[in-house]
Amino acid sequence: MWRAEWLRLRADWLFYRQLLLGSLLNQVLVTVGAFWVVSLLADKSLATLMALFFWQYASVPLSRVAADIWEETSTGAFEQTYLHAGAPVAVLFVRLCLYFVRQSALQLPVFAALALLSFGWAPLASYPWFGFALSLALTLASLAGLGLVVGGVLLVSRNAISYASAAEYALLFLSGVIVPIAALPAPLQALAPWLPLSLGVEALRRLEAGAAPYGLLLLLGVQAAALLLLGLAVFRVCLARALRRGFAMGR
Repeated sequence: MWRAEWLRLRADWLFYRQLLLGSLLNQVLVTVGAFWVVSLLADKSLATLMALFFWQYASVPLSRVAADIWEETSTGAFEQTYLHAGAPVAVLFVRLCLYFVRQSALQLPVFAALALLSFGWAPLASYPWFGFALSLALTLASLAGLGLVVGGVLLVSRNAISYASAAEYALLFLSGVIVPIAALPAPLQALAPWLPLSLGVEALRRLEAGAAPYGLLLLLGVQAAALLLLGLAVFRVCLARALRRGFAMGR
């Protein structure tokens, strides 16, 4: 399964290279623009740049996987996967992991260049990178759960893809990436901690401040496990419904 999905990812890069590079350029411009605006309005922060780097991974479940499911249910490829490959939820999970790897390979050099240009070498050398890596890993697990939820919903409602991109940009503003959660209206402040990015972003800010956010990382781990279980349950329920009633076409 891993080999098949890796070959699929390689073919995707070979045939859609220009489209993927265009998408990367769009993410880079959004990141640079948002970081520049935040730097003008408030103190320039390495944590904010890292938070924007985290946010870019949201495009995997909310754009890339959504587009895959939308296309495969249209062409019949998803049914072939169900008949001839492993469990569809396992295939989708493997695909999410490989997309995260590709996203890292494309974005890490950009992030490193921006960090060096903006802050120099000294802050990077003294930053607690183990905490950063742990926060990123747990955040990616949360986003993988979100990807399973999105994939399941699209099996029964193709029109849901219209809201996926909106959700991606909502996370940018509601997860404390560029707007502090404390500055949000009270109802949104209550919602923010439940979003996949919020706890990871807050952990980054505490790490930069020199705190040890062990309790926050524990909560992030619990959230990641809960989202993965939720995603697994939603995907299986939606798949069972799609197999009974047919995969969504115009719904």
